Amino acid sequence: MKKILLLLITLFGFLIQSCSNNDENEALKPVNFSISVKYDETFNAQITKKAAVTIVNNETGNKYTVESDASGIAQFKQILPGVYSVSATKVMQSAEFTETFGYTPTETEINFNGSESSLTVNNTIDSVNIVMKTSKVGDFVIKQIHYGGSDTQKGASIRDQFIEIYNNSNTVQYADGLYIAQLYGSFATTVFPYTLANGQYDWSKSAGMTLGDKANTDYVYASNIFIIPGNGTQYPVQPGKSIVIAQNAINHKSNYMDNNGKSVSILSPELTLDLSTADFESFLGTYLGDTYIYDIQNPAVPDLGIAYWGNKNKDMILDTAGRYGYAIFKMTSTDFASLKSYKNPKGDTALYLQVPNTALVDGVDTTKDLGANYIPKKLATQIDGGTTYLPSGAFSSKSVIRKTKTTIAGRIILQDTNNSSNDFVEITANPRGFN
Repeated sequence: MKKILLLLITLFGFLIQSCSNNDENEALKPVNFSISVKYDETFNAQITKKAAVTIVNNETGNKYTVESDASGIAQFKQILPGVYSVSATKVMQSAEFTETFGYTPTETEINFNGSESSLTVNNTIDSVNIVMKTSKVGDFVIKQIHYGGSDTQKGASIRDQFIEIYNNSNTVQYADGLYIAQLYGSFATTVFPYTLANGQYDWSKSAGMTLGDKANTDYVYASNIFIIPGNGTQYPVQPGKSIVIAQNAINHKSNYMDNNGKSVSILSPELTLDLSTADFESFLGTYLGDTYIYDIQNPAVPDLGIAYWGNKNKDMILDTAGRYGYAIFKMTSTDFASLKSYKNPKGDTALYLQVPNTALVDGVDTTKDLGANYIPKKLATQIDGGTTYLPSGAFSSKSVIRKTKTTIAGRIILQDTNNSSNDFVEITANPRGFN
């Protein structure tokens, strides 16, 4: 009897193991998956058009792109189950827009984007809907972000970081009063009670917040904000020209003295940049009353104004891992003074300024990479439908730069579909250069 019982137990164990293996194998089998692309109700939620749809596996970085059919369905064949980020893009010329929606737009080219940063694909979910929204169009665009810095031993480390802003229009634009914001959010896709399903903070749960879901959909949250000074017409930017905003507007290729009187040697000048001719620089010494050792002021380059300073950094330090977002916006000083600040929903002590999406001129979401280190988006789809990153990583002397779309009468026009996954590439950092 004991032998029979032992045999039965053994057989039952094999059966359980077999079922477990079968379940595991089933969960790993490639699946067919479809995405239905729809326009938001502002236009016509029933209309469908062909669009480019890209999905990226958040763990492996594997990327697949297909075009949706005339019914708006994008079919992905035999992809591995997992969590994916999705980016859908449709560019309509004015004539197609008029034919589709029945009225003539003011722009000659209209961009639509849809996105989802944490989409689960498995054998129980075979389709999802993605809503396409029109992109916001501005005259200034963020052209280049050198957030990665250069070699920490032979270059300038983070000290040669800069942001470049470009006049992509055909008329003179004035930079006076333009705000430049570093955007804050969650650094991981892990879900907690205080986050959304994609891991981004649920700002509706911040102390004192009364906006409900609009706190997440209608606003961004800034840790630091600079403002370009001027009387309104003091800093004109010609069509096809840009302004370079340096953390430190010095020649980083040369040795120099830090604020403690110590000599700093640059061992490999080719790894870093000459930013002595930047248009503006950040200098926090006056604002903080405490000069950071590496916050070197160049008297020949105008200082940015400090509009809001919510963290402890003593300079314009951009996150080398790509975990910030960036935006430029304009509003009156009265409207800016009325903006509110909040702690993140975790309840950390720092305060972040809440800026409405309606004020944003342009925005770029960066991420660490497209694999397991994907960072949740901070910007709404209509501002930036994707993300960009540095494949070469931090301290690589690389930057992300907007692609050149075309040249008209000698003026370079940059690509601006309001989807940084499509619009940006990596280059060796090159202020005022082009990809």
